[in-house]
Amino acid sequence: MTATLAACGSGEAKSGEAQVSTQATAAANLKVAGLRLGMTAKDARLELARTGWKVDVSPGEDWAAVVDHEAKRQRNVFPIDEPKNGVAFLNATKGDETLSVEFQPTRAGDAVRLVKYAAPAAGRTADQIGAELTRRYGKPGTSQAAGSVFEASWCTGGDPCRQIWGNQHPGIEAKLDAYGKLNIALFQGVAAEQAWRADVKRAVGGAAPTKSTF
Repeated sequence: MTATLAACGSGEAKSGEAQVSTQATAAANLKVAGLRLGMTAKDARLELARTGWKVDVSPGEDWAAVVDHEAKRQRNVFPIDEPKNGVAFLNATKGDETLSVEFQPTRAGDAVRLVKYAAPAAGRTADQIGAELTRRYGKPGTSQAAGSVFEASWCTGGDPCRQIWGNQHPGIEAKLDAYGKLNIALFQGVAAEQAWRADVKRAVGGAAPTKSTF
């Protein structure tokens, strides 16, 4: 736990709840286990192997399959069964730490869109965990650290920071669950998802019409 918290983040945090500016938090600084948003599947696997993670890969549709899938959907052609030549997920373990990485097919290859990390708190208090994470990510936009309760969010782009889910820009959320396990999630934001969907539609619009046997 110590090594991973040092990699994921560290710093100072005060007990109680604090609302602070998110200006000091930049999307480029948001990494979990050495992984950042937009990192290719190949680079993510290399980074995890380098740092001692055991990785399992779940295949998924690549960019060409996603575009073809969308083109068929627009023509109401079903069922759709595309080849799995890309990477959908990576699930990794290192001791009692677990990591789940979700990828998004893009023109340049599969890219990290979501990272979820979990590990036992290993006796660390909420204040200690908050301090370590703050040293890494800066002051959280929202934080609560008291006794066994810890929750914090780091947001970018001036987004409201009660939570990261639903925000327009990238963010990180960390919390201790009822079982004393630390959970950290890195989310790319709604704007990136919308831009990706628009790019898929542009690719469909620019592609030559195809015939389907389905």
